Amino acid sequence: MHLALLGAGQLGGSFALALKEAGDALRITAYDPVTAHAQQLAAQGAVDHVANSAGDAVCDADIVLIAAPLGAYRTLASEIASRLKPGTLVMDLGSVKSSMAGLAPLLPTAQLVPAHPISGSEKSGPEAARADMFKERLCILTPGERPDAAAMEMAQTLWHAVGADVIEMPVEVHDQIYAYVSHLPHYIAFIAASYFHRLGVRLLPEDTALQQFLRISRSNVRMWHDIALENREQLLPVLATYIALLQHFSTELRAGEKLPTEDTVAVAKSFLPRILAASIISCVSLHEQQSGLKLRPFGAGGLRDIVAPAAHAPEEDMEAISAISHTLADHLDAVIADFKQLERMIGAADATALMQALQQMGTDAQSLAGIRN
Repeated sequence: MHLALLGAGQLGGSFALALKEAGDALRITAYDPVTAHAQQLAAQGAVDHVANSAGDAVCDADIVLIAAPLGAYRTLASEIASRLKPGTLVMDLGSVKSSMAGLAPLLPTAQLVPAHPISGSEKSGPEAARADMFKERLCILTPGERPDAAAMEMAQTLWHAVGADVIEMPVEVHDQIYAYVSHLPHYIAFIAASYFHRLGVRLLPEDTALQQFLRISRSNVRMWHDIALENREQLLPVLATYIALLQHFSTELRAGEKLPTEDTVAVAKSFLPRILAASIISCVSLHEQQSGLKLRPFGAGGLRDIVAPAAHAPEEDMEAISAISHTLADHLDAVIADFKQLERMIGAADATALMQALQQMGTDAQSLAGIRN
């Protein structure tokens, strides 16, 4: 059988490597707009052939795996539609499943089985691909109401072959869950890293908790730009709730006595991540109570990193926070302004402004990660 891989980055490359390591007899053809990425996978033995176009890659393919940014889905679908064999299984790896489901009119002869492996890291590109990327990790399939039995069996077989644990879920439920447990944590990390950079924060070797909190701020900006726009319907209410919780914290902090603070940067480093972490925990808990759906089992490393600062025993901080409450509220208000700006850009679907903002945040995060004393 023949698999066409459209996108030779971390996840697509990991899928190909895992299949080859498992001894699967699939012939794999890869296409990537950056030809060197596909060639790198070929040099590693992950793919058998590098195609010059998406259409060439899928010609004669039994299976197509879209491993590209969400914003490229419709363009790729248009490029491959006339070259697909009837009944070809088409899967993807994206974090927003409504994007894949929306391709059905463009690929009427294909069998679509949207897939989301809960795996990956803040790194990107074929050099970040690993054969064990999906081993013992969850993969969520979101088929339509009447999925083709043979296509579903093939999809499950492939994901089991790369080591994943497979479950099924409705598209709308998936996209709402991951707005909370994946998408929001990444935007928190982007905004926090950028704010710390503007403050002139220096990361010390002992700042392990802060470094963990900011890890995913170095994630691929293009991917998170596309996710924000593709899942805006689910993400905007989540952002609104999170901002409201931050505003509540700010109000509570200003209720105390205003005392002078000598080192405002130290206050931000020590306490701001705890407020941001506590707020996302409250945000997730509130939705769990309202929906009756447990979200936390679906979270991955990004969520664990973001909530980690809240593990610090709050009773130990009460006296310290009371002494710096207004300074901490000032930091929190500045971050709230950044979240409101993000909310406005997503709400307006302003792709250009959003990309510029996220690129700046990404640059700030990379710079911050390189600052050491």
